[in-house]
Amino acid sequence: MAQDYADDLARFEAQISATEDHKDLFSDLYVPHDVDSESIAGLRRRRRRVANTFDDPIKTVSLVDENGVLYWRDGIPGPELPTRRRRASRGVLAGPPATVVITKQFPVLAPNKVVAAIAAIDRRLNQALDESLRSRLRPMRKTNDTMKPFAFDPNDTKGPFEGRTLVFVHGTFSNATSMLNELIATTNGEAFLQQAMSGKYDRVLFFEHPTLAVSPVINALELGRAFAGSSGQIDVIAHSRGGLIVRWWLEAFGSSLSPTPDMPVRVVFAGSPLHGTSLAAPDKLQTALSLVANIGSFAEATLKIAGAANPFLWVGGKLVEVIVTVTGALAKTPILDAMVTLVPGLSAQSAVANNYELNRLRLGPCAVQPNYFAIRSNFETADPGWKFWRNFRAARLGDLAADEIFTGANDLVVDTASMTDLGDTDFSVRMSADICDFGTSDTVWHCNYFRQQRTIDYITAKFS
Repeated sequence: MAQDYADDLARFEAQISATEDHKDLFSDLYVPHDVDSESIAGLRRRRRRVANTFDDPIKTVSLVDENGVLYWRDGIPGPELPTRRRRASRGVLAGPPATVVITKQFPVLAPNKVVAAIAAIDRRLNQALDESLRSRLRPMRKTNDTMKPFAFDPNDTKGPFEGRTLVFVHGTFSNATSMLNELIATTNGEAFLQQAMSGKYDRVLFFEHPTLAVSPVINALELGRAFAGSSGQIDVIAHSRGGLIVRWWLEAFGSSLSPTPDMPVRVVFAGSPLHGTSLAAPDKLQTALSLVANIGSFAEATLKIAGAANPFLWVGGKLVEVIVTVTGALAKTPILDAMVTLVPGLSAQSAVANNYELNRLRLGPCAVQPNYFAIRSNFETADPGWKFWRNFRAARLGDLAADEIFTGANDLVVDTASMTDLGDTDFSVRMSADICDFGTSDTVWHCNYFRQQRTIDYITAKFS
């Protein structure tokens, strides 16, 4: 067990360096202070908590490994911190003691800088965006470089478009480059793009957009403006949150399109939270940030993506800074639950009954009549090194129920049932019964749909 525990900690090292790469992200937003504080290394050795007074506005949080699962905690927990996997009836620890993986110390953000801090995360996630966070529609072109067969044109484009158009819309914590890299990571995906660029489509476009500071409705408004007056065959591949953008575009702003009756817009949703995701529910925020940290380590181990290219851990860390600034601590309180509303891109995806924005979308009617298709998975694994997912879903023993995010099947980020749930009303938009369903899988999760041959085959068949 000791060796397994050491192996788990080793997996986090690359992700720790990713947080360090972004440690100065909010440097121009923090409140100035004159505290001559100790070094983080010294604080970790002595397990001391940094003072948090009116005259000493410094906050400290730690990413802690508790029996192989990462959690964000207030302060610098001492070595006596027990593992959460405890048998309540016996009081016996089921694994080694908790270990501090990384400690973050930061001054407090001014109240009027919180929104700017969220925008700063978006700009670091997507460096193609300017200070205004305006979305971009980026054309793709082929190159003569076998190592990088595709590139984006430097100039954006907008309609009206005619002929055949293929559009990609990325998800949260992502950008056009990341989505493209997933597609070309396999020979099947690259072959699909080569065919698309070799006469099947007149153009291939990627929609670049901010995912945290801006609601999907605003993203969709900009996408609708870029496509205003367009006609011909429009095919769309949307991942995750991108599916909500596409729905808002077509169902609310699609009247600006001019499709012919025999060429409806065709859309493939991959892991899209069409009825929201429990990960963005307000009462799950504290636990969700811990899950995001675990996903970051999982991605490094499975996809071999480390450092800044894997945003999950450092984004989670930066959101922790913002949250602690507003709430004063990570401890669960009503004000912590309310923090989701300060992140429009997350709030719009909350799987709660009173998500009025999402409810409006699901009520219809639909401006155009698209053909919708879906790809979904329920991720479960027996790999003992990556059982962290069990700590965030229902039907567990002991006090782990406090960490529950998902009550049923999910792909680590989105509830599986949500991926095909367009709404309960009778308006005309419908999801095709022909779904690409990976079922319960120990390999297919939220961030690797496009690496699956079955995914590429499904998209090819629907867009034939």
